[in-house]
Amino acid sequence: KQWYQRRVAITAGGGEINVATTHCALRECFQVGPTVAGAHKILKKFKRHKCGHENAALDAAACFTSMIADNNPEHYVIATQDAELRKQLRAMTGIPQLYLSACTLFLESPSYESRDKAEENFLKQDLLTDYEKETIKRMKGENEEEKKVTRKRKRAKGPNPLSCKKKKNEEVTKKKKKKNKTVDKAVEVAVT
Repeated sequence: KQWYQRRVAITAGGGEINVATTHCALRECFQVGPTVAGAHKILKKFKRHKCGHENAALDAAACFTSMIADNNPEHYVIATQDAELRKQLRAMTGIPQLYLSACTLFLESPSYESRDKAEENFLKQDLLTDYEKETIKRMKGENEEEKKVTRKRKRAKGPNPLSCKKKKNEEVTKKKKKKNKTVDKAVEVAVT
């Protein structure tokens, strides 16, 4: 990899980057002359993207703009120092821009239009899988059933069995009464 490819890859977040230029950009650089000879020399090393303007070359800004028309289907990142072109690209959505400032490569922050479009697309997405949707429906159904069931009120219960006297069985009481009667009769007989 060339140094510029590594720098662009680091700036763009570490993904694979293919650095390319167009025939129109090379031609414009050549026409400007020796003031941009260094840039022309570097541009010659890049792969050339077929822009379709080989016969009638456009200026670089017009060429780049025509390549990214229709929402940038090829996902191009435009690297330019042209302030006019950067301003024009900011008005479009979804076009990342790179530029140099003080020998440092910068990735320009997204424009407000791009942010709004990205947020709109995110909100349109269906982030849940089918399984998750079914689970949510099931859980909602269970919650509705729970809401319908009324709580049973606590009612007063009987007295604490440990604090009450034991009830006497009727048989035991009858036997004791018979014994008492026989004892009473015996006492009466003995008294008389």
